[in-house]
Amino acid sequence: MHDHRETLIDAAREQFAAHGFAATSLRQIALAAKVTPALTHYYFKDKAGLLDAVVEDRVAPLAQGLGVAVKAAGPDPVAALRAFVHAYTTTASKNPWLPRLIVREVLSDGGALRTTFPERFAGGMAAMLRGVVQAGQERGDFRADLDPSEVAMSVLSLCIFPFLAAPLVNMALGIDTSPKHADALISHHLAVLMAGIAKSP
Repeated sequence: MHDHRETLIDAAREQFAAHGFAATSLRQIALAAKVTPALTHYYFKDKAGLLDAVVEDRVAPLAQGLGVAVKAAGPDPVAALRAFVHAYTTTASKNPWLPRLIVREVLSDGGALRTTFPERFAGGMAAMLRGVVQAGQERGDFRADLDPSEVAMSVLSLCIFPFLAAPLVNMALGIDTSPKHADALISHHLAVLMAGIAKSP
């Protein structure tokens, strides 16, 4: 049996990312999902309920996956940092709707996720990265003169920007942000990061 609920969530994430929450109607989402508008009301009641489902069923698992990847790397801070960069870059390249949704609904004034996303996801991600950097400084792997929060900002900036600005990055720099180029991006990010934060021998 076809799962209309899942189809509607996938259609909603694409429509919200492409047009924004405020500019997207339930009818548009139903049309994209190839179902009747009545089904959107049946499963989600309203557009806000559908956005909640996108966050819970699509955004949350991706965010949780980053934490799982870092924990799986074990106690080595360098391995943990490498795991984060690999997991984030891979995730963003496979889910291009996510950076677009962040731009529209988190970074823009009045975005529907302006409060929710930092509280639920970004804050925890930043704290996790700060912890990795601090552990690396304590072990002597990373430079002690760098501020852990600023290092975390640099890591996030390197990882996130190519996908937030994908059209510009592709047209102006000729860089491919699709999954087939993810390994090259990961190698570049890690080379730049480690050259800047690793403690000199």
